[in-house]
Amino acid sequence: MNGKEASGSSGDTYTYTDSVSFQPNAAYDVQSYFQNGGGPCYILPLKYPAAQADYDAVPSIIDRENDITLLVPTTSLNNALQGVLSGMLTSDKRYFYIAGSSDGSPLSSAQPDQIAMYYPYLTTNYYPYSRSPDASITVSGYIDGNNKTGNEVTNLAQLKSVNPAEYNTVSAEIDQMVSADLSNTLLLAPGAAIAGVYCRTDATRGVWKAPANVALSGFVGASAMVTDDQQGAMNDAGINVIRNFSNRGLIVWGARTLAGTAKNSDTSWRYVPVRRLFNSAERDIKTTMQTMVFEPNNAPTWEKVRSAIENYLYSLWIQGALLGATPKEAYFVQIGLNVTMTADQIAQGQMIATVGMAAVRPAEFIILQFTQSMSS
Repeated sequence: MNGKEASGSSGDTYTYTDSVSFQPNAAYDVQSYFQNGGGPCYILPLKYPAAQADYDAVPSIIDRENDITLLVPTTSLNNALQGVLSGMLTSDKRYFYIAGSSDGSPLSSAQPDQIAMYYPYLTTNYYPYSRSPDASITVSGYIDGNNKTGNEVTNLAQLKSVNPAEYNTVSAEIDQMVSADLSNTLLLAPGAAIAGVYCRTDATRGVWKAPANVALSGFVGASAMVTDDQQGAMNDAGINVIRNFSNRGLIVWGARTLAGTAKNSDTSWRYVPVRRLFNSAERDIKTTMQTMVFEPNNAPTWEKVRSAIENYLYSLWIQGALLGATPKEAYFVQIGLNVTMTADQIAQGQMIATVGMAAVRPAEFIILQFTQSMSS
């Protein structure tokens, strides 16, 4: 909130400026994350607006932690961080980026399969403005003949001690300013709340379950009502819509990445759960293979690797993450000389395994067919 200039008099004329601070949106983003099922997370505080050096340091700070998989900018820093975070998606750490779209348009990125965008912004009953402590409200240019002590007045607390009457006037004006701002409810980008839905779905079902058809908590509405026709166009652009259905509330009604849109015929990574399943499997399999570092690069070791990966994939298939009536239809693992490696690669210490999975895709469109039997 901008400071307000006013004037009053008590003996001599003086002027003062008062200012009111507000709570950053990030606090409400974190609240919405936990309200919608979020678990342990890392919060990276940045000044707003931040210096470019602060943004440039973000990737190295995030890379220090090995268990981060989702990247979610807060509402206030969404635009400023998009370039930095989208640039991290080409990393072999397989980060997945969740962002909100303020106008229903997608984000341009070199890695669209690692991005999910949601629209619209959500209305809360949070009020970011609050009155700061008197000592934090500045007073400047104070000149008062009644201030016989000559003490400098730089904040509202000091004004109260030297001129209670003028303090009451200023205090009432500040209260009025805050009250006016309370009429404006806060809009939040949906990213943090959606990240909470991802966490809850991962814990209860698994990363292969689409984080959709789920009601959001902690919001009173949306900044825009989306029609079926509008959603159709947004689906083609890879935007996931949050719909307000009667008797159900705000529902996450989409599970697409920015890949596989109408402009891109490759639909391999169209869906969020497919992309995230492969991200998760790649991390887990890499961890498994790290246990074989410095083991003899020969057939017995290859068989151990193949067996470990197959056991992992079998557990995914049993849980319903992979498509196929039999394990053979659901996945395959290849490793060996003249299969995945040449003799030269083995001599250079390389162990290469090839893994294939048939991922289950979400039932995005459910089509019902009815037949009317006519009596003869």
